[in-house]
Amino acid sequence: MLRSVATTVTSVLVAVALAAVPARAQRAGQSWRPLLPGLKAELAAKHDPEVALRLAMVYAHEGMLIDWWHTLKQIDQMIGGDAHREGIARRVLPKATAQVQRDPGDLLARYELAFASWFAESDRHTALRQFLEITRQEPRNAMNHGYLGYLYADREDAKDTVAQWEEGVRLDPNNNAMHYLLGLAYSHVGRSRDAAVQFAMAYRDRTVYNYVTRGELP
Repeated sequence: MLRSVATTVTSVLVAVALAAVPARAQRAGQSWRPLLPGLKAELAAKHDPEVALRLAMVYAHEGMLIDWWHTLKQIDQMIGGDAHREGIARRVLPKATAQVQRDPGDLLARYELAFASWFAESDRHTALRQFLEITRQEPRNAMNHGYLGYLYADREDAKDTVAQWEEGVRLDPNNNAMHYLLGLAYSHVGRSRDAAVQFAMAYRDRTVYNYVTRGELP
């Protein structure tokens, strides 16, 4: 089932992104990497989970998945584990919603709203709606297609899952996590030969290989 595919790849792709509304909006087509030095310096100065969460979002958007992974582990230590994520999400949702209403082009605020709603809403309708809009505004960012495909997988929508992950791979052929996701989706729909090609490409990255075959975390 595609829902099981979505569960399998949670640790590979979906970022926890529940930070407070950032001071500066991020527009479609912009690199978010210029935000990294300031966020890392701010986090070093103050061990604040909100700053770490914002940093995780930026890493996720830019496809820096190893950095994202380690930031998530740091966040979990700060907030006391997964059980506390929903509470933080519900505190963030009103601020994120208000920011998106004020500035519909602020994609960092939309990321915040999408991921906060992911943890706060069982149907994930808001997350899907936000990533549809994010991807409409920024269609050439492979990671946006990755998240959107994940949401379709959670809804058992095989056709749209495959379409989004195919687009993600087309846009970023070097994204080995995306190759792995597409391999899982192809396997689900019976395209075994295509799946094998995608897995072979994904396993060029030893981090992905070791995670999948041995359960070794990045």
